[in-house]
Amino acid sequence: MKRDHTRTPLIEAIERHRSTQPISFHVPGHKNGLLVQDQPFYQSDLTELSGLDDLHDSHEAIREAEELLGDVYGSLVSHFLVNGSTVGNIAAILASCEPGDTVFVQRNCHKSVLNGIRLAKAVPVFIETEWDDMGTALGIRLDDIKEAMSVFPHVKACVLTYPTYYGFTYNLKEIIDECHKHDVVCIIDEAHGAHFTIGPPFPESSMECGADIAVHSAHKMLPAMTMGSYLHIGSTRVDAYKVKDYLTMLQSSSPSYPIMASLDYARSYVGTFLKEDLDQTLEQVREFIDGIERIHPQLIVQQAHDPLKLIMKFEGRTGYVLKELLESVGVYAELADPNQVLLILPLVKKGFSFPYTEAITRINKALENEPVVEVTPMERIAGSRRHPPFSSLALTVEEMDGKVEVLISLDNAEGEVSAGMVTPYPPGIPLLVPGERITADVIRRLNEYIRNKANIQGHHRLADHCVYVYR
Repeated sequence: MKRDHTRTPLIEAIERHRSTQPISFHVPGHKNGLLVQDQPFYQSDLTELSGLDDLHDSHEAIREAEELLGDVYGSLVSHFLVNGSTVGNIAAILASCEPGDTVFVQRNCHKSVLNGIRLAKAVPVFIETEWDDMGTALGIRLDDIKEAMSVFPHVKACVLTYPTYYGFTYNLKEIIDECHKHDVVCIIDEAHGAHFTIGPPFPESSMECGADIAVHSAHKMLPAMTMGSYLHIGSTRVDAYKVKDYLTMLQSSSPSYPIMASLDYARSYVGTFLKEDLDQTLEQVREFIDGIERIHPQLIVQQAHDPLKLIMKFEGRTGYVLKELLESVGVYAELADPNQVLLILPLVKKGFSFPYTEAITRINKALENEPVVEVTPMERIAGSRRHPPFSSLALTVEEMDGKVEVLISLDNAEGEVSAGMVTPYPPGIPLLVPGERITADVIRRLNEYIRNKANIQGHHRLADHCVYVYR
């Protein structure tokens, strides 16, 4: 039966409730927005009232909304997430792994994946990432997975990031097929790919490639509120009850109705996205690229495999310098690294507009008077490719418990074992994780980030050029 994706069951239920002009003797404390002046969005911040369903035991509007979500993505079961893709990644790993299980994980994964593996007390094996000449992560290779499997034949799960945060994809289906030959569960952190379900020219979605679990940050590429995400179960290799059980434990017992309503809307938005909408989006992207490429001879624009991810490089300057120039005119990029900035472009339907023309004008203002400078080869900060193309921790979770942490100079840290997670943010890809041996390559990359005053989260004292290690 064809489902009607113009409907938004949860939003409809909220509107029905509000139409009764209810008097609130329940949480939240703003009492349907009565105690908050001139902020009408509070009126939709409700709780588990009659007719509004319950995320943790859904039978009404939320259940219907999640069934419509599953129809869009072709899943067996789909869930709304109100604690971001972080909670989806952690729940997926906990539901798929037991203590001591080996888990393959893409080295440029999000920190939530590593936190999930740590909570599960599983044993990560890091699969190395391929990089381009400018230090952008591109993905992993099937041959590297096969080589890792020959060494770790009892691997239980494989957690992959697809697409990368810069919008690059790789042959995911071949890797999933290979994993399934060995009955390995494939969990795909597809945070930046919720729109791939639209089809070409967007890359193939992980659910189409056979993912057992896929997690989407709907708030990244679809019009959902921050923290709004989806989790989809694609096969019976996964215990759906365990996933739901962990989500119930990990997600707030007071889920946000505005976030859930935005997830309902985002599903309807992508589920009703037409060819004419796609044509308009792509035409506007082409015009935007044409406009900014004319601004300066040293401004280089690169589209990723996802046409909504735009990488800008300004020859002779770091990505951080370019980011500052853009922000000086009110243009804010998603992230910067030592080589480039990343722009995330919108998925715009007909009838909606985005200020591309104004953005071109502002970028021109920021860059037009910048001189043409002599370009020297920039040092790559991407990780050197290892052989073999995988690695494991120097200490297990159990071995780390109770060990003394010592603060030492970064310059003396080569060969030591990291006692903390060190993560440039965004995008949230750790350079060091607890239990990992510190290499000269990592020290070089950290020094590059420190010199450029990058925002780095985690357990460290990089402002003093120091890191914590285990003794």
